[in-house]
Amino acid sequence: MTLYFSSNNIPELAKYNLKQRQAILTIAALKFSAPEKFIINIVKLAMLIPLFLYIAALNGVLIAVSIAGIIAGYFFIMRPIVLMFSHKHLAYAINKFESNK
Repeated sequence: MTLYFSSNNIPELAKYNLKQRQAILTIAALKFSAPEKFIINIVKLAMLIPLFLYIAALNGVLIAVSIAGIIAGYFFIMRPIVLMFSHKHLAYAINKFESNK
């Protein structure tokens, strides 16, 4: 399975602009099953809880630097996971998007 870091790297979405890709991915996300949503939320919690506990122990400027790093890391890790789960629902989402045009 290929890991995508951006929606414009997904071949099925190559012909769509950014706004259309976001709409298609939103439709695909609505098709996530309960276990898929559970896995995504557990990964988020496992990633964020230790980091925020670390930030609670910091003082001064290090807090801002740490928060910026956490935000960047969050999107670097979570975006490929969400795209991986969305990929199997893309055919449905594209058909639904095209029929709503």
